[in-house]
Amino acid sequence: MMYDVQSLKDNHVSNYRKALVETINNNTNALFDEDISSLIKKPPLDSMDLIKSKFLDLAKKNKIVLNADVLTGMVDRYRDKCLDAFDKLKDIRIAELSKIVNNYSLEKDADVIKINKKDFNLVNKKIKSEMKEIIKLNLSQEIITKIDGLFSENIDPSIVKKITGDVSKYINGNYQRQLLENIDFKILVKDTILINSFKEQSERYLFTLENSRIFDIE
Repeated sequence: MMYDVQSLKDNHVSNYRKALVETINNNTNALFDEDISSLIKKPPLDSMDLIKSKFLDLAKKNKIVLNADVLTGMVDRYRDKCLDAFDKLKDIRIAELSKIVNNYSLEKDADVIKINKKDFNLVNKKIKSEMKEIIKLNLSQEIITKIDGLFSENIDPSIVKKITGDVSKYINGNYQRQLLENIDFKILVKDTILINSFKEQSERYLFTLENSRIFDIE
């Protein structure tokens, strides 16, 4: 049987690129479905729910009772809408990073596809900007503008105003800042993991290229 060595090498390169794109997909899905979603979705304990805890603390300080079911519904809708919107950002990261793989020139047998920290700059800037707007919009639409629904009609309007102001200040300040910082960290970790995964894939690619007998056939 005759072998076309160049065709075999071309197929090896194609499989190498496909493996890297699959790695990007897996890395991105883990980033969004596990890491970032863990920062948004309902925590295992109510005491860990920062937004609900803030409302309940303020209600206790002002000696009033909030409608717990309405509060839970507000926070749940905020979470669900954020997660749904975040899910659509996966494609941006996958598409941009896959372009690097598919457009990378491998002129020599010893060449490998590399991804560096700077390669993440543009896509991360876009994703983080989109996430910031998504969080801000849904906090406003699903929580801040609906705070009045938490109180009974006989509550002093001045207390409602005070709680609304305090919650808004917290949500627009510390809460958003800490959430975005945590998202930044999750993205940084996954970027680093992806860089290392590329190196591992490249090592396997070169090992096969250098040690497989089929590539030695002339």
